[in-house]
Amino acid sequence: MQEVLRSLVLSTAILSGLAAFGDDSAPFLAPFLAPWPDDVPYPTPAEICFPDGIYHSIVHDCDTDPAYKFLHETAIGVLDDELFAAWYHNPKHELHGKTFQRFRTSKDGGKTWSDHAVLMDRDNDKGLMYVGVQFLTLDGTLYAFTNQEHGTERPVDCILLSWDKANRKWVEHGPVAERFLAMQQPMLMDNGNFVISGSYAARPGQVNATVPVVYISQGKDVEKPWRRVLLDTAKRVNVFAETAVVVDGKNLLAVTRLEKNPFPNFYESNDFGESWRKIENKTFAASHSKFAAGTLSTGYRYIIYNLPRFKRNDDGNILTEGMNRGRHTLVIAVAKPGEKTFSRIWKISDVTQSTAQKASHYPCAVEHEGMLYVTYTGGHKLRNCGFTAIPVASLSKESPKEILASKDSR
Repeated sequence: MQEVLRSLVLSTAILSGLAAFGDDSAPFLAPFLAPWPDDVPYPTPAEICFPDGIYHSIVHDCDTDPAYKFLHETAIGVLDDELFAAWYHNPKHELHGKTFQRFRTSKDGGKTWSDHAVLMDRDNDKGLMYVGVQFLTLDGTLYAFTNQEHGTERPVDCILLSWDKANRKWVEHGPVAERFLAMQQPMLMDNGNFVISGSYAARPGQVNATVPVVYISQGKDVEKPWRRVLLDTAKRVNVFAETAVVVDGKNLLAVTRLEKNPFPNFYESNDFGESWRKIENKTFAASHSKFAAGTLSTGYRYIIYNLPRFKRNDDGNILTEGMNRGRHTLVIAVAKPGEKTFSRIWKISDVTQSTAQKASHYPCAVEHEGMLYVTYTGGHKLRNCGFTAIPVASLSKESPKEILASKDSR
């Protein structure tokens, strides 16, 4: 009887076209065929340009902060036309000493910023650290998903807070996901649930979150515990399995950081993030850093990441030998509605811009009123919270400086 039931379940799955988790033989149903087209040369940093109308500012500069010289993992959100930018702080070095979160606000599109204020800071004497944070605006309320660690790189919980507009302070609601580091703001899916992506530590007390993961909400009741879905069966995909997700109807595309491989892992889901399948990637190169991703109001899908410095061979393929995977150039890759791959790349930040960032990485983005606002960790030794505003319409234009020749024109 058990064999009959097992055969019936298997047959039903095949007939309904459901791709089993981790089953490479399952039918390929998702909209993307490859992250970047095989017949188009992947552009180098020198071959891309800034989109029209882009502008930059500095949210917070540690060079002017007498007590806290290190910041990292910025976030950007919006409520009632007011931008909220946040980050975590340390006195001198990453995750050494007091670790807490600050934020600033802007009412002029990020051109000027308020004084800094505390977002989350408690229990530091117990070894608890408050690191990255992600924002969500829902029904007139701004939420903050703040990551908590016990000691260096030991994830504990993701804690939910909300912004009290009347008293201009943050109110804590408690944990919503265990041993989870949120790496991207939650995104609403067509089935009414939110999905938030990041990395997960499989064991309590584990050092580093090594598994790519999404958590799914209980509809719009975001204060209730979220449900975990792993993207990969391996308990250690990467030392930092930082993951971002693009939502396109029931189809989700995820990208996960890799240290040793310049071609990051891509995964797809065809059922609102309930099951996942790995995609082969040999064409989309990235530095080992965090991603941001999403879908714009124009229907364009995007990934923000650090573009390596590299050369191509005579066939237009990426040469990994001699590749520089530094975090010097922050870019956004976009895909038109219906496109099977990302097709063009625009520059967000590099050493040529007016703020002269020596590095810009760990991006976060939010769209509001026709603009895409991006924050990132900038600077070099003394860090800053960098900010870039991009007109969404400019990302739909063709770039004359971008090298997107076909095989025939090489």
